[in-house]
Amino acid sequence: MSNRRQVSGREMIQLVWGAALLLMGVAFFFRIPLIMEQVAEIDHFDSVRVFLHIAFYLMAVILAGGGIQKLYRFWQTQKDTDA
Repeated sequence: MSNRRQVSGREMIQLVWGAALLLMGVAFFFRIPLIMEQVAEIDHFDSVRVFLHIAFYLMAVILAGGGIQKLYRFWQTQKDTDA
């Protein structure tokens, strides 16, 4: 018989939010080359193209990192309460 406690609504929201952040970070990471092709067609952004490239990848990493952090914290609290 398992002595796991019930996950509260707030914890479930945090778990779903963490998974969504992780998935959006990964999806955005793979979408950046397509976005950069569209940006390359706009002459106004020629001088800042490298900056945009770096900023987009940094945004993807921050999104995925935030999701990983939320998921890690959730599993740590679950592990601590099970012990």
